[in-house]
Amino acid sequence: MDDNQKWLLAAAGLEEDIRYLKAASLTGLEKDIQQLRMALAVYKKNAATGVAWPSPDDLYCIQALPYGARVATATRRDFKTA
Repeated sequence: MDDNQKWLLAAAGLEEDIRYLKAASLTGLEKDIQQLRMALAVYKKNAATGVAWPSPDDLYCIQALPYGARVATATRRDFKTA
């Protein structure tokens, strides 16, 4: 599986999460849905632009920035799991 396929597979998982949260229709989930939509947009953009899939030892971070719809992404290579 190439990197583009990995991003698209991850994006499909986020779409499924969004559908699940919408179906649950519980109050207070709008922020969660918005965060998933932001991650979905980043995953699809990464697939379209050929961004390499991060190493399993890296933490891929997506963060909304103030001042509009700007998004920052980063990969922390100093993060290790046990």
